[in-house]
This record gives sequence, C-alpha cells and structure tokens, in this order.
Amino acid sequence: MMSQMEGGCPVDYNTITDLFLQRNLIREATAFLLDVLKPNLPEHAFLQTKVLEINLVTYPNVADAILANGMFSHYDRPRIAQLCEKAGLYVRALQHYSELPDIKRVIVNTHAIEPQVQ
Repeated sequence: MMSQMEGGCPVDYNTITDLFLQRNLIREATAFLLDVLKPNLPEHAFLQTKVLEINLVTYPNVADAILANGMFSHYDRPRIAQLCEKAGLYVRALQHYSELPDIKRVIVNTHAIEPQVQ
C-alpha cells in the first residue's frame, strides 16, 4: 500500500506498520493505522484487517472500540469474526459471521454475553 507524502516521497503504510510492530510498539502502530485509514477506502482492506487482528490478539478492548465506532468496512470479516470469538467478544463475532454453523457455535457462549451490549 503505497501513498505519497506531502513532499512527494512514496510511503508504504505496511512497511511503516511492520517497523512499529518489530519494536513491539502496538499502540503506536494502531494510532498510525487509525490515522492513515480514516478515508475507509477499499484498497486499505488489508491494513484494516491488520489493525483489527493486532488488537484482537493483544488489546481486545481496543479492537472492540474500533469495531463499535464503525470506522472500517473493507476488512476480512470472516477472519475478524474468528478472532473476535477467540478473544471472547461473542457479540462482535455474531455480527461478523454469516454461516449457520459458526453462529450456532458462538450462540453456545450466550452465558458470556452481557445483557446490555448493543
């Protein structure tokens, strides 16, 4: 994913993100991606998925907040559904699954879903 900086230099968002992650700077990587992905473009699908994956594994509450804000719409929904389920975010998993066997599997965990969740 290449873009142009104001000065005309090409910037690869994925490479910059990987540099943050190599140094375990997850919050910084997340902040960077949230900023550059604001336009919610289809060509950013890979990076939208990446920022959600990173946070579902390390900071599920951050990923939950990103999903709650509806910031992205081009990410890999089945992949994010799986990670939501693993992170215990069952409502989010149900919102992303479309296959009946997946939905049935998550429904079994309704005891873990808070009644006031929207």
